[in-house]
Amino acid sequence: MTNLNEIRDIVENTDHETLQNFVVNLLSEDENLVMRLRLLSNNELTEEDFEQYKKRYQGIVNPNIETGRFVPYRKAMRMERGLNDFLTEEVTGLVNNKYFDEAFDITKLIFLRLNKLNIDDSGGVVHDIMREIFRVWQAILNQGPKIIATTMFRWIISRRDQLGDTTDPDQYLEFLLDNFREPNQMERKLQIAGQQVEELEDKTPPGSYPVEEERWAKFYLELADQMDDEEKIEQFIPSHLYLIEIRNFAIERHISKGEYDKAVELLKEGRAIEFKGPDLNRQYTIQLKELYKIKKNREAYIKELWLLTTKYELQSLEPFNELKAQYSHEEWAEVREEIFQTLPENARLADYYRNEGLEERILEYVQNSTYSGDIFTYEADLKDKYPDEMLDIYEKFARGRMKMANERRLYREIVEFTKGMLDYPGGRARVDQLIEEWTVEYKHRPAMIEELEKLK
Repeated sequence: MTNLNEIRDIVENTDHETLQNFVVNLLSEDENLVMRLRLLSNNELTEEDFEQYKKRYQGIVNPNIETGRFVPYRKAMRMERGLNDFLTEEVTGLVNNKYFDEAFDITKLIFLRLNKLNIDDSGGVVHDIMREIFRVWQAILNQGPKIIATTMFRWIISRRDQLGDTTDPDQYLEFLLDNFREPNQMERKLQIAGQQVEELEDKTPPGSYPVEEERWAKFYLELADQMDDEEKIEQFIPSHLYLIEIRNFAIERHISKGEYDKAVELLKEGRAIEFKGPDLNRQYTIQLKELYKIKKNREAYIKELWLLTTKYELQSLEPFNELKAQYSHEEWAEVREEIFQTLPENARLADYYRNEGLEERILEYVQNSTYSGDIFTYEADLKDKYPDEMLDIYEKFARGRMKMANERRLYREIVEFTKGMLDYPGGRARVDQLIEEWTVEYKHRPAMIEELEKLK
C-alpha cells in the first residue's frame, strides 16, 4: 500500500490542471467525497446534502439486515466498521463545522434503527457503535450552544423506556449522569429516576434479582448526591436497602461520616441478603474487619479474619498471615491446627504448609494428591530433602497415566513427565526399569514404544 509520503510526492509533482481534473472526475463518481470536501473547505451544506448523509448511513446498515431484522455476526462486524467510520469522519466533521442539529439528527436515526434490530453481538460490535454515538453526542454538547443541549436532553431522556437490546442501560445512564447539569434538568432527571424505581418495584419475577430497579435506584442516589440533597438521600435509602448497590452506597456514606456502628450493622445484615455471590460476602467481611480494627474491637476483628481465612478468601494467604500476627508463637501453633481442620476441601493446604515451613506435611499432601501438577508446584520445597519419596511419587503418577493412555499425544506427555525423574539420584535406573516393564506390557502399541525411545 502506498504510504502518505509517497502520496504527497505524487501530488506535489503533478501540475495544477491535471490534479484539478483528477479531483473533479473522482468527485463526480462519489457524492460522499463531495460532502466531505465541502466540510473541509467550509462550503455551506444544503438540505440535499443532509439527505445524502441519511442515505449514506442507510447504505451502510440496510445491506446487512436479513429476514426478521436479524443481523448475523459477520455482517454485524461489517456494519460496525462502516458506521464507526461514518460517525468518526463524516458526522464528526459536521460537529466540527458547527452543524450540531444535523449531526444530532443523523445520530438519532442510527440510534433508533439499531435499537430495532436483532444483532448477533458476539464480537461486541453494538457496544462499539453505541460508544461512538455517545462520543459524538458528547462532542455536540461540548462545542454546541445551550439550545442544542436542551433539545438533546429532552430527546435522550424520552428514550428511557425504548432502549431495546442494543443500548447498554448503564452506558445510557452514565451519559445522563455526566451531562445536563442545569438545575431544571437535574430536577427532571431525579423525578424520572424516582418514577422508574417506583414503577419497577414488585415487578421482578420470583427467584430473580431486581437488576433494573437497582440500576435506576443507584442513578437516583447518584443524582441526589450531585445535588447535595441530603433529605432525599435519607428518605430514599431505608426502604431500598434490599438492593445491593443502595446498601453499598449507604455503607460508604456512613464510613465517610465516621458513623462506623451504622456501617457495621448494614454490613452484617448484608451478608444475609439473597442473590449475591461469595465476592460480596468477601467484600463485606473485609470491610467489617477493617471497621472493627478502627474501633479496636479485637474479638470481632479476629472473628472476621477467621471467616476470611477459612471461608471467603481461600485464594490468598494474606488474611491467614494477618491472623497469625495476632497471636504469640505458642498460641499460634494451636490456632493454626484449628484452621487446618476448618479449611474446606477445595483449599490448597500445601500452600499453608509451605507458608509455615512444614515440608513433611507438604510431602504428605503431594503423596495423597490425585493431580500430577502438584509435583511441579511443590517440587522445589521437597526435592533436596525427600529425593526418594519424590521419585516414588513420580513413578506412581507415570504408571497411572500410562494405564489410561491410548494415543501418541498422551504417550509423548508421559515421556516428558517421566523425564523429571532423571534429575534425581537413582532416577536413571528407575526410568530404565519403567521402560523395560512398559516395553513388555504394552508391546502391541508401536507408537508408545517409539516415544519410549526418547527416554533412553
